[in-house]
Amino acid sequence: MPEQLGSGAETIRKTTGFLAQLGEKLWNYLPTLLIAVIVFLLGILFARLLGKIVGKLMSRTPRRPKIDKTASGFGISLTRILFYVILTVICLSILGVPTASIVTLVGTAGVTVGLALQNALSNLAGGFILLFAKPFQAGDYIISGSNEGYVESVTTLYTELRTRDNRSIYLPNSTVSSGAVVNLSRRSTLKISVPVSVAYSTDLQQARDVLLAAAGQCSILLKDPAPTVTVQSLADSGVVLSFNFWVKRTDYFLGAPTALELAKQALGDAGIEIPFPQVTVHSAEKA
Repeated sequence: MPEQLGSGAETIRKTTGFLAQLGEKLWNYLPTLLIAVIVFLLGILFARLLGKIVGKLMSRTPRRPKIDKTASGFGISLTRILFYVILTVICLSILGVPTASIVTLVGTAGVTVGLALQNALSNLAGGFILLFAKPFQAGDYIISGSNEGYVESVTTLYTELRTRDNRSIYLPNSTVSSGAVVNLSRRSTLKISVPVSVAYSTDLQQARDVLLAAAGQCSILLKDPAPTVTVQSLADSGVVLSFNFWVKRTDYFLGAPTALELAKQALGDAGIEIPFPQVTVHSAEKA
């Protein structure tokens, strides 16, 4: 029994000594830890300030303000990420972590994160491609796949579009950079073709003259290049004509509905039939 009590007392003494040494080390290490925390918090504030400075510097470029506005989101995001990496290394150095260990840790973390975030890295690379290739700029109306809208910004991972009904679409940069992009804002004029059907009994030259005459009276449809009317196809219920014309870029979305309304009115006034699907049933009489 006395031996067990002696063993228990020795264990308590060792534990108490260990805790006392641990507390002393923590107390001595506390100033270093506080310095690292303060540096980290100040670094976060500086990262936000740095992002604002980068955005202002990019927006003040006089030659290409719109392109810089498009790239500002990407530049700000990338700057913050790089600064956070540097800030983490500085804080670890303050805490006394050896430089070799930090390099090894950063390298291991980079490989691990790279394998886990392959899609994110692909989007980051796509952002660089969009930034340097410049297929569009802020405010341009583009079509990418099945999505279309006005370009709001390009960040490190996503391209933001604003649709005509004021909705936001976020497309991965890798999808936009690797696919076809139609930019409707790059040219001052655009061509539109709308299908117009007429009956098979219609004099095609008359229909062509009626449509061209109506186009000449519409201010939205440009006179140069001149509108044209060609045969597009022979459908089941009639002949499909292609009503081709040019409009200013600002009138693009008004062009097709205006032309269809114009064609309906002009053909109706000229007595030209606009066909609709019909089914003819033939019955055979038995003798």
